[in-house]
Amino acid sequence: MQNNNPKQWSRGQLEFVTECPACGRDKRTSTVSERRDNEGSMPDRWRMVQCGDCQSLWLNPRPDAHSLPRAYDNYYTHNAESDDIPQSGTDGLAWRLIHGYLNHRFGMRRQPATGWGYAIFSLIEPWRLKLDYYCRHLNRHRVGKPGRLLDIGCGNGAFLARAAEMGWLVQGCEIDPKAAATCRSVGIDVLEGDTFHPSLAEHPFDVITMSHVLEHVADQPALLQRAHDLLQPGGWLWLALPNPESIGLRMSGSAWHALHPPYHLCIPSQAVLVDWLKKKGFSDIRLLRRGAHVQNVWQKSQTIAQREVIATPSKGRMLAWRIIADALSTISPRRADETVLLARKPW
Repeated sequence: MQNNNPKQWSRGQLEFVTECPACGRDKRTSTVSERRDNEGSMPDRWRMVQCGDCQSLWLNPRPDAHSLPRAYDNYYTHNAESDDIPQSGTDGLAWRLIHGYLNHRFGMRRQPATGWGYAIFSLIEPWRLKLDYYCRHLNRHRVGKPGRLLDIGCGNGAFLARAAEMGWLVQGCEIDPKAAATCRSVGIDVLEGDTFHPSLAEHPFDVITMSHVLEHVADQPALLQRAHDLLQPGGWLWLALPNPESIGLRMSGSAWHALHPPYHLCIPSQAVLVDWLKKKGFSDIRLLRRGAHVQNVWQKSQTIAQREVIATPSKGRMLAWRIIADALSTISPRRADETVLLARKPW
């Protein structure tokens, strides 16, 4: 940290983590991250280390529970979301095809649309996976007909608006008051508070989604248990978070955008995540292929590398590996920049 007191950061106190929060062991590899936050908006320098046993990443030291909320004063979820696939497009052929796929597979009613979209994108695997991720894989064949959906850490509510388009009865849960206010400003039902608020248990949910939430939480198994408790028997949990065993981390190192200090406290590996879910009573756990997705994250990582003066491979080598990474992510979830999975609460 760039201060004279190793127990403080610019917005409060620090706490040190002596064991891997994911597996409880203390076999660390060399420091992975030694840099400022992604935007360079704070003066502090952060260290994120990797577990030599389970490969999970964790921030050490990290903001204590009292000071961590201060890091979110200007967090990006307060603003309108910019998606790879906008809520509505133009009337060009590409958009007609995209809308046709979304309408057929996810029950949307976007226009203009052509029914050929479903047939065409079903044959183009990288794009099919991208469109399925956009709707969090909530097609009827996989999770059943739309019912009650809770998005934990809903941010500005962009996905909830999308899920409502798909026919779901939606509710958000958001601890950040500024982000919750953004949801309300567009008419989205949101609980301002954490997932353990008693009102959430009044009516069980058919689906719970958490997109890039788990890595922000200190007690991750407790959050997974809460999600299990809030689901109907037979209900589904959808998760997305960074993958600490990704090609992106290997290529960008300390500049990898998804390290995201000081917000990401612990990024569990896929093996740890599956083990946690099994212990919490989930079944039918499916790691999902992400498809082509790394371009945006890798470009942001290069911006961080230039600002923080972190050495990365040449542009030509990065381009070659980006193509390889997208191809591998279309075949397998193992080395994708993102871990995406579905897990079911048994009947």
